[in-house]
Amino acid sequence: MTKREIVYQVALLFIIGAVVYLIAVATQGNLARLGVDSSIDFLWKRAGFEIAQTLIPYDANSTIARAFVVALLNTLLLATVSIICASILGLIIGIARLSGNWLVSRLATAYIEIFRNIPSLLQIFFWYFVVLRTLPRSDESIELFNCIFLNNRGLFVPAVSFEQGWPWIVAALLAAWAMVYFLRGQERRAAAPTRVRPDGAGANPLASWNLLVLAGIAGAIVLLAGAQFEVPRETRFGYRGGIVMMPEFLSLVVGLSMYNATYIGEIVRSGFTSLPRGQTEAADSLGLPRYLTIRLVLFPQALRVIIPPLTTVYLNLFKSTSLAAAIAYPEVVSVFVGTVNNLVGQPVFIMAITMAVYVFVSLCIALFLNWYNRKIALTVVT
Repeated sequence: MTKREIVYQVALLFIIGAVVYLIAVATQGNLARLGVDSSIDFLWKRAGFEIAQTLIPYDANSTIARAFVVALLNTLLLATVSIICASILGLIIGIARLSGNWLVSRLATAYIEIFRNIPSLLQIFFWYFVVLRTLPRSDESIELFNCIFLNNRGLFVPAVSFEQGWPWIVAALLAAWAMVYFLRGQERRAAAPTRVRPDGAGANPLASWNLLVLAGIAGAIVLLAGAQFEVPRETRFGYRGGIVMMPEFLSLVVGLSMYNATYIGEIVRSGFTSLPRGQTEAADSLGLPRYLTIRLVLFPQALRVIIPPLTTVYLNLFKSTSLAAAIAYPEVVSVFVGTVNNLVGQPVFIMAITMAVYVFVSLCIALFLNWYNRKIALTVVT
């Protein structure tokens, strides 16, 4: 970078900073003229309202700042679960579109063409008002294995609780990470590649050990930390105990996942079709089964094409969690921009904080996926 370019960039940063400062000063002056308190002291006031779903302890006597944290955690939970479900469904749909079976391929195409052209908000409304709201009451719940219950109040599943033993959990997770890292290092330092037999045996010999280590560590966590399984039980006022997934949460996860899975499916299909046909023919000549060809040959190469456009889908999905305000799911927009703003009347700071949170989380998602994309990118030696 030349000195002239550095000077230009410093000047541009100075101009942007000056514009932001002038806007802030003008906004502060207008708020003072209207008699509106522009401080952030409202964050430490008593909230005075309940939140239906909380991942951390919260009640009406908690501060508004804690209510914001609760709403943010609900938003991140919704985005994480929706991204995972959409990714799995999109991968299945994308591979199904490439299937040699005519019926499977056409069904995947029909799924994409139908759900991609229905607005995500309308799909959320369908699952919430048409499907979940019409489920039976608590006393007539749909039961599965006598421990999972589904009714119009949500999905109730067993939970694992740890009353004590958190040091054991942390130590076990650190041990699992260290052991898997060591095994992967051993795999990379292997002198010669492992031959893959047509039946799939011998493919990546230490990968199975990695899974066994993780399974063993998970069992150690449960045993050493004194885990207790809490099964939902029916009471006079519904089911208590376990994990409760609200109808609003389920509707959002299903609606957002099914909508965004259509785009992920197309991205997956384009990633696979971008590979030379000789890759598939070479795998077939070795006698590899179809699933091993996809898992060991095609998917690792297609991933380099899939990741860049997948970043945009993930960002759009995260921002679409704001649609949860339409069905009163307690996320950031519903709780902070809606309830808190109506209570304290601080629209400028509330909107600024909310937008800053969305920008920060979106940048984190983009940075992580860009880092992963650079990690798996091919290095061209000249």
